[in-house]
Formats: sequence, C-alpha cells, structure tokens
Amino acid sequence: MTIAAHRLKASRLRIATMVAVGGFGITAPTIATANAPPDFSLLDAVPLSAESAPHSARANSEMIAVPGGVYTIGREDGPREQRPAHAVSLDGFRIDRTEVTNAAFSEFLNALYIEAQGSFAAGEISALNMPGDAFDLLREGREGSGLYPIIALDDDQARIGLAAGEFRPTPGYEDHPVTETTWAGARAYCAWRGGRLPSEAEWEASARGEDGRLYPWGSDRPTDDLVFLSGRTGATAPVGSRTAGASPFGALDLAGSLAEWTNSLKRPYPYDATDGREAPDVPGERVTRGGDYIYDTDRDELMATHRDGFSNAPERGHRHIGFRCVLPL
Repeated sequence: MTIAAHRLKASRLRIATMVAVGGFGITAPTIATANAPPDFSLLDAVPLSAESAPHSARANSEMIAVPGGVYTIGREDGPREQRPAHAVSLDGFRIDRTEVTNAAFSEFLNALYIEAQGSFAAGEISALNMPGDAFDLLREGREGSGLYPIIALDDDQARIGLAAGEFRPTPGYEDHPVTETTWAGARAYCAWRGGRLPSEAEWEASARGEDGRLYPWGSDRPTDDLVFLSGRTGATAPVGSRTAGASPFGALDLAGSLAEWTNSLKRPYPYDATDGREAPDVPGERVTRGGDYIYDTDRDELMATHRDGFSNAPERGHRHIGFRCVLPL
C-alpha cells in the first residue's frame, strides 16, 4: 500500500506504548531542559521501503563501514573539553556516507500518520494545514514557547514545505542537508530507518580513523576543496560536494557543511558509554560535531575533536545543525 493510501486511512497520529495526552497519545511537547525528551520514534509510521522512500533506502544501502577496534578520542593539546586524549573500544558499525537530506527527511514526514492538507512554502506552516496536535509537532514557535517539535517547519531556514498534502523539499534543495530538525526528531528519523544517532565517540572514530588524524582528510589545514563554508545563513551546498575531504573510511561532510547531532549528552571526558551520557530519556544539551558552514568555521572548530558546537539546544531546530545515522555492521 502506498503512503498516500495509508495516510487516507489515518484519522490522526497513533501510538501504542505511551500514555495518551490530547489526540496524539504522546507526551505533550516540553522543553528538554526541564523534562525528558519526547520519543517520536514511537509514533506510528508507514515502514520504510525502496518504493515509498527511495532516498532513505538508498542512504541505508550506501552506508560506510567503520570496523570495531580501539580509537583515540580527544587530544592532549586541545581545549579542556577535548582533554584528555584516551582510548575507546568500539564495536563495528555503519554510518551514513553523507548528512541526511531534505528529500530523505520529507519521506519520513510523509510516512507519519499526519492529516496534512493544502500547501505551504518552507517556513510558512499554518494550523489550517493540519490538526492542532500535529501542528505542534512541526513548529517550535518563539523562543521559550515550550514546544519540542520533530522539525521546525515554521522557521524560514527550513527547506521542507507542503504541496497538495505531501511534504516536499524546496525545489533546488532536495539533496541539501536537512536543517531545523530537533535532536528528538533526528533520533526518530534514524529509528525509522532501523538505526540510531551515533555516539560522539562513534562520530569521532568515523572522522579520525584508526590513525587519530586531526581532520577527516588528514592534517592539512581546511581549504575550499576540502570543506564547505559559506558564512551566509541558509547558503548550504548539496551533500557530498567536497569529495576531497572524505574521512579514511569514505564518509563525507564530517567537517563543515552542517554540524551534526550525536546521541551523547554534553559531559566531560574521558568518554564512558556506560555512565548515562547515552541515555535517550535524560534532559540536557546533546553534543554536536563537525563545525558548520556559518558559525563554527575556524580551523580548530573544524577539527574532528571539536565538541563544543554553537547553539545546540536539543528542543530547537537550528539552521546550522543536521545529522547522520548509524546501523549495526
């Protein structure tokens, strides 16, 4: 059955395992610093398939393998939050070759049982387009609104709109990295694909490789052919446009382009996956990695060890933050 047919049958978002609040059966959106983040992965959705979600299915098929082993995390000569350099043992995993695109994330929104109707341009979502509960899942409102959406489609830096009841990327931005997803929204997308967000240790291992390099490409200073930096709000580039900046395993855009959500709470080193920093239901800021195209553009901020990204509140959408997913090896 097609996504459209599934959605015609749905009268509202459905959920089976959370206490019902309002019409959607999901904990009312709240600010993450005060409450546990919502688990949007529990929202009922049409399963991913190559027919209904070709961009997301292709992303799964093109993932990069990172072998299990012991990796150097952090560095001795960096800022305090990057010290000390230490060894972390990781199981093997696969990570997205590029950041998740607007086209791929649109597929996820279309898979959800949202009664969207009409059309709106990116950034212009209206309560007229869907029931009130669904509206709150797709807008963040003003700072301090208390909403914790999946993605902030009311932000003018979003690049996903609605056309005849279907979520679609803004023309020309289909293969650009998706912006304005919250941390919980990014986590839910990865779960829909059968995966999860990477821990910051997994992200760093993907970027530095087994030789513990400073940048994904090695030790040379960043240049335009290695990393995308525009310095202008909204001026992003297609994913994978800097092939010379590939990591030793072949992952692209791990420096510049967008900063990237990780699963990890912001806690001091040494990294310890068992100390609670990977808990998905704990409030607090999450680490972003990789620098970005507009704010964290200095060479030190583009290093694979940089872990103090600009403005990364998990409940908000951000123009400079995207993400990629990991799956088991």
